[in-house]
Amino acid sequence: MVLLQILGGILLALALWGLLKLTLKALLWVLGGAFLLGIVFPGLLLLLGGLVFVMISLLATLGLLLLLSAFRS
Repeated sequence: MVLLQILGGILLALALWGLLKLTLKALLWVLGGAFLLGIVFPGLLLLLGGLVFVMISLLATLGLLLLLSAFRS
């Protein structure tokens, strides 16, 4: 039983590591693409910055609502 749990932990760690690598690669590709687009179209950086600000504010609001729902009676 213990060996099965160890094997499960190893498989879960490998899956999480693969997901982390994929996420970092995708993030680097998106940042590189945004940088190249920013060089070609200088006004696009302002638009991208505004969209990132909206996404972060939406995530912060969602996080606040999640925290508030935990303390709801």
